[in-house]
Amino acid sequence: MEIIVGTNNIGKLKEMQDSLSNKSFILISYTNRYGKYIDVEETKLTFKENAKEKAESFSSSLNLPVLADDGGLILDAFPDMLGVKTARFFEKGLTDSEKNEKLLSLMTNETNRKLSLHAALCYQYPNGKTIIVEEKLDAMLNKEEKGNKGYGFDSIIFLPEIGKTLGELPLEKRNEYSPRVRALNKITQLIKEEVTKNND
Repeated sequence: MEIIVGTNNIGKLKEMQDSLSNKSFILISYTNRYGKYIDVEETKLTFKENAKEKAESFSSSLNLPVLADDGGLILDAFPDMLGVKTARFFEKGLTDSEKNEKLLSLMTNETNRKLSLHAALCYQYPNGKTIIVEEKLDAMLNKEEKGNKGYGFDSIIFLPEIGKTLGELPLEKRNEYSPRVRALNKITQLIKEEVTKNND
């Protein structure tokens, strides 16, 4: 079964495609399938609400069920700085490494380096039905980039229990921690159950 994904982030889509545990699903970018570009504003106050807003916009534009997500970092030291505004915190056009350096500079003199990484996914049907899942990872902000696996913030998100950043972990191990991957595998199971129920 194909699932159309409403995202303009190629790195995010690739991570989702590579890590999907249910191989009966295929994740396809809406742009690859329909040749459209849809820019969705994020105006809500929670990750779940933003994911739903995106999914509703994509689903309405395409008149199809669409999977969309929202996510971000929450820093204990600056709880209101990022969150749902994480993407907007960074200037457009920055590389992952430049974004990481901006965060590291912000936290240079900060002793409280606790953070949480959040991911919410919403599967929206044109008839208004929604399936929403949210997951999070509690971790620490490393003092430098370490590891070149993964993408985004992976090289600065440090896992104290194993003494490594997400960027140092092979894909399979990284998937165990990734909130987006965990949310993805949960929501695809719920979508499968919904399809089965409708086919009975």
